[in-house]
Amino acid sequence: MKAVIEIPKGDDRRRHYVAQKKEFVDFGPIKEIIPVNNGVMPVDYGFLPDTRNIKEGDEIDVLVLSKEKLSVGQSLDVEPVALLRRDDGDDKIVAADRTTCGIKKWEDIDAESRKTIVGYFGFRHKIVSIESSDCAKQYIERAGGID
Repeated sequence: MKAVIEIPKGDDRRRHYVAQKKEFVDFGPIKEIIPVNNGVMPVDYGFLPDTRNIKEGDEIDVLVLSKEKLSVGQSLDVEPVALLRRDDGDDKIVAADRTTCGIKKWEDIDAESRKTIVGYFGFRHKIVSIESSDCAKQYIERAGGID
């Protein structure tokens, strides 16, 4: 499946793809919303095209693990690793870059990175469970997309 990057790892700007405008819009510093990690994105962040997160009304969010330096708008093949369920229903897929990353499941991610991901994406809305790659795939299928 494809992921499209909105906020590269290490970036401190909130960007979101606005389909109506067919462009990425900058909504300002992340730190104003999420002070964890000094507002710096700990992973590559984006969305899964042709899916629908019913809670948000747009595509499913994806946290991409990659050894490559990715950029805004870049599209790449990913494999689901886990599903982060949040108490607000805005769940997140954790996925690995198929070409550079050997990670297959949540437990393959080093403990410090897991802690940072949970703290960052659970800051405003608690992560209530972390589910398997199979659950992540089923979640994506129900949302309209998987290849």
